[in-house]
Amino acid sequence: GKIQPKVEEDKSTLSNPLFTRAKHVDWNVVVNFKEHILNATATYQIEILPSSNNDDDDGQGKSIELDTRGLNISSITLDGNTTDFKLDDAIEGKLHLGQRLTIPLPKSATELVTLVIQYTTSPDADKCSAAQWLTPAQTSGKNYPYLFTQCQAIHARSILPCYDCPRVKMTYNASITVPSWSTAVMSALPVQSKSRPSDGMHTFTFEQPVPIPAYLLALAVGELASRDLSPRCRVWCEPSILDAAADEFHQTETFLTTAEDITSMPYAWQRYDLLLLPGSFPYGGMENPCLTFVTPTLLAGDGSLVCVVAHEIAHSWTGNLVTNLTWGHFWLNEGWTTWLQRRIMNKVEGVSHDMDLDTIGGALALEKDIALIDEKMTSLVLTLGDGDPDESYSRVPYEKGFHLIYSLERLVGQETFLELVAAYLKKFAYTTVTSEEFRQFCISFWKDTNPVAYTKVKEFPWDAWLYDYGMPPLPKFNKELAEAAELLAAAWVDYDAKLLHAPTTDIGQWTSAQRVCFLDAMLNMLQGGENCSLKKFEISTLKLMQEMYGFHLSKNSEILFRYCMLAVQSEDKDIYPTVVRFITSQGRMKYIRPLYRAMFASAAARSIAIDTFMRSKDFYHPIATKMIAYDMTRDQKRTFLSRLKMKVVGSKVGMASGGLGLIALAAITSVAMRRSKK
Repeated sequence: GKIQPKVEEDKSTLSNPLFTRAKHVDWNVVVNFKEHILNATATYQIEILPSSNNDDDDGQGKSIELDTRGLNISSITLDGNTTDFKLDDAIEGKLHLGQRLTIPLPKSATELVTLVIQYTTSPDADKCSAAQWLTPAQTSGKNYPYLFTQCQAIHARSILPCYDCPRVKMTYNASITVPSWSTAVMSALPVQSKSRPSDGMHTFTFEQPVPIPAYLLALAVGELASRDLSPRCRVWCEPSILDAAADEFHQTETFLTTAEDITSMPYAWQRYDLLLLPGSFPYGGMENPCLTFVTPTLLAGDGSLVCVVAHEIAHSWTGNLVTNLTWGHFWLNEGWTTWLQRRIMNKVEGVSHDMDLDTIGGALALEKDIALIDEKMTSLVLTLGDGDPDESYSRVPYEKGFHLIYSLERLVGQETFLELVAAYLKKFAYTTVTSEEFRQFCISFWKDTNPVAYTKVKEFPWDAWLYDYGMPPLPKFNKELAEAAELLAAAWVDYDAKLLHAPTTDIGQWTSAQRVCFLDAMLNMLQGGENCSLKKFEISTLKLMQEMYGFHLSKNSEILFRYCMLAVQSEDKDIYPTVVRFITSQGRMKYIRPLYRAMFASAAARSIAIDTFMRSKDFYHPIATKMIAYDMTRDQKRTFLSRLKMKVVGSKVGMASGGLGLIALAAITSVAMRRSKK
């Protein structure tokens, strides 16, 4: 086999989890909307591991080392005694790593110490990258501000000192004090709430009895209402969209019980609630335990996009219970979860085909991402070093990871494979797993019970799947549902080339998934797929398509996004107001990043892209702002930061070389320099 890269060391953390680690934290927070800060106290139970007594550990075990980012620390006590501490400077060029906080351990320290840290977070979004503070205008109700956090991958360190790495799992209790008009919700079980009439504040308490890594800590505060969907499921959102949210997510309990059936393991987290966030939330969903965060772009009105909820529910087993040891093994979280999501949807929808319509779309998305990203980011096992994990984010861990799991399932048969699923979850629940541990578990699983399956899995090309770059081998897809969509796409491409006979196929009875497949097929053809030489449609073709299908008016974000991509690529200037409205009304990176890239790549739309981004960058979540700035400048062949380090103010170079475009590009670059941590 190949020389396997060492990925066990986690350079994305500055903490010392091999020597000390958190068992539990009590997090006491006062939310200050006026100053955009959290006034907080973190009380840790820290375990001193036996290896810290080793004389060869370079002194690492003689102190507690934690990740922080932009925190203002006022005092620290260790076992009740005030103690000295050292807060390192940020590492130049590696701002995403934050600052190491070192607390020396006295020789008298026992196996378990109590560490109390009083601090405030930074009001600067560049430093407090986990928190987004929304103005009333950015909410649905328009009356009150809103706060939510997004800690994955390594942003938890910006809201509390912690071991910001997946390998450390801890339980937590929290006490969150907020203005009386607001409600606080967390990735934990609600315990009680108490009003404080004396100062107009309200305190909510929570407990999370299941150990979690820091990236799953989550908090949201706003004007919230809720409705029960079942005894253990509830939806939270702003009052004005509660009816729509409750209708859209009515199948939540069904997804949950279906996942329990497939995994042969009861749901471990007691409650599964959903929080529908304001539009700037950068992801489709975030699997925060007990309280999944989801984007309002799922509100299609017909439940057609709720597979995202199935995905986040699946994470309750694969990701939250069984967690990747480091971000280099992220595919173990996402590949497994994508497999389980598709199994859930297949079972709930009772379809005869083997979940292939969604899988076909996923494979197309994977192919596009692989063509776009650095080749080294296209293997399943990644060597990230101390780089920013956000910058390795792509469809690879989801779709290529899915295909590894799916290949194993098809190799041994579904019924046999489900035996392994149950055993894998049971063995690694509440802990972490690496790709090598997963491989060895699979190879040895049927050794004594099923010689045929054992031989097949042992001979499976593991090295190629885990370490090779590029597209994985794909199975022969079931094209039963996709065929009509692909034929219609080909007919439109043919019509555009000859302008003779427009397709007349009625798609009124097609599902949203089939319409998405149709749009995907056209986009794929325009990007060189199916040996198609056409790069864009005639404007008249798009106008006819709009008349027939109304894609530009769709409330389904997946459909609208794809049609916008098609129209931008074809330089239909009439679509630009629709695109701008779409990318400024929500901040889901799945949609806004490709649309900004497409507009930026188009001579006709580039200035609109730059102007829209500069006007809207404060609306987006800090992670999204960073990644859009990165996308819009990465075409400068990875050396853009050094070549574009021009001063924006009074830049004679900018004025002489194209005026607004270059100056604005320099401004975007300055955002990238602050946020992309290169």
